[in-house]
Amino acid sequence: MKTFTEAAPTTTVTRQNPAMRVQAKVEHDPRHRRLAFRLNCGRDALVEEIRIAPSTLGYLVGTEAIIRADLIRHLPDRVMDQFPGHGGFLIKPVADGELPRYLIMVALVSQPVSDPAADFSSLVVCWLGDDIETSLTEMIDREIRDLDWDQCAVDDNF
Repeated sequence: MKTFTEAAPTTTVTRQNPAMRVQAKVEHDPRHRRLAFRLNCGRDALVEEIRIAPSTLGYLVGTEAIIRADLIRHLPDRVMDQFPGHGGFLIKPVADGELPRYLIMVALVSQPVSDPAADFSSLVVCWLGDDIETSLTEMIDREIRDLDWDQCAVDDNF
């Protein structure tokens, strides 16, 4: 599995956070706002959707080791169930040790695309973490900045 009427005028506001290596742009539109990130590969990726949930959501009993093993084994299915219709998924490796508290999933889109017949490319990035003390833009930037978009994302049409 590999898996936007007329646009209203937009203005782009850029905010530089000294803790960030790259600028996070927040695009303002009368109907919605989007976060945009410049990846190290030079591509701009827009956030379509963010989901944050307890990593052990749905687990009521079991030892930590059993829950961890089951969660990791079923993580791809859980992410695909949350984002049906998407074809590109990247699940970052889960570090050894205690199971992180949160499951973070971010659906991203970008243009241009690799295939000239496609309208956009998309990718859902998923990771487990304990860190929600930083801002959302810092956390997403840290996790996606080194993505090789062309290797992971999938081209698609509207």
